[in-house]
Amino acid sequence: MTHITNTKIDKGSLETDESLMLAYANGQAPAFDRLYERHKLAVYRFFMRQGTPQAIAEDLTHDTWLKVIDGRHRYTVSALFKTWLFIIARNVLIDYQKKKSTTMESTALADEAELPGNNVIDDMSALTQHLAKAIAALPFEQRETFLLKQEAGFTLDEISVITQQNKEKVKSSWRYALQKLRRGLSHYVE
Repeated sequence: MTHITNTKIDKGSLETDESLMLAYANGQAPAFDRLYERHKLAVYRFFMRQGTPQAIAEDLTHDTWLKVIDGRHRYTVSALFKTWLFIIARNVLIDYQKKKSTTMESTALADEAELPGNNVIDDMSALTQHLAKAIAALPFEQRETFLLKQEAGFTLDEISVITQQNKEKVKSSWRYALQKLRRGLSHYVE
């Protein structure tokens, strides 16, 4: 267990996420602001790419950061902060999906990601929309693995920690996700 006590945040230095989180746990609010700025978009995109509507993705992102705030005093450096953050995000998503399935809400594709409609990018917009639908259609474990690797940049080893699955299962999910996406997007490739 690593602790940093009475450490002042020096804006000119390059702090690790872990040292910032420990500083925040010791009462230094500016450290949280830096962590939030570094990772807010990655967490939000993780939820958007899971096929949740924009408003839900915003709520889930907010809930994730609230759990970080609530868990600050229990935080220890046993893995990268980003890994801990995405474990929280994944659990928030699972809780949301359990609640959603019990209320029998219909599954919605992300609020059509507000793509620009000018003529220059219409073809890319169609491809982007098709890709979003193909990702949303993947089974949960494959979609989760794909997004953690592609969107958040985690390695397969890190994903196995986040998802609490063995590495071979994560590798299989990654491989099957890629195969399904390639098949689903094959008409875009010449």
